[in-house]
Amino acid sequence: MRWIIGNDIAVDSNQVQARRDYIQYVTGTEVSDWSFIQVNGQVSRRFLCCTSKDEIDGTFITAHIDDVYKLCSICEVYGGKLVIANTCIWRNSSHTNLLLNMMRFNREIELWFAKQELSIDSSLTLRQSTTLNNFGTFGFQTSPSERDLFRNRGKGLMEAIRVSFDRVSPVMLIGY
Repeated sequence: MRWIIGNDIAVDSNQVQARRDYIQYVTGTEVSDWSFIQVNGQVSRRFLCCTSKDEIDGTFITAHIDDVYKLCSICEVYGGKLVIANTCIWRNSSHTNLLLNMMRFNREIELWFAKQELSIDSSLTLRQSTTLNNFGTFGFQTSPSERDLFRNRGKGLMEAIRVSFDRVSPVMLIGY
């Protein structure tokens, strides 16, 4: 599995290392060092990426929704079996729109989103969001779904994902 974080999420080198340690705990496998990803053949310093040796063909993204959209337009991401988006839905139906965009290229892809909370922004618009908090002893701010993933790691990574994140249903996309 590829694990990608946005640079604005990766606060400092200690938190980046703590995320790598977390990934090793939840996967139970060896994890590569962090490096910048390549987008269209060019190195992008906006995102860090590491890979766990768990034989899962997917990508786990912790970034803001606009960055998730950009990353999910890359063949290496939408060409996998699944994407886990540890982000806010923020705009109405952005999760289903994202799945639709990826399914145009890969009809088998699964999309999982972090569990959302309802919030009201400064313009009094109701939003679905996931808040990163410093709960626990992880060394970086985590979402509720990341904390659930850690708690359920003993069930195996795929089962832990199933109980910790919400699958975006392709049924809502019938007739696309």
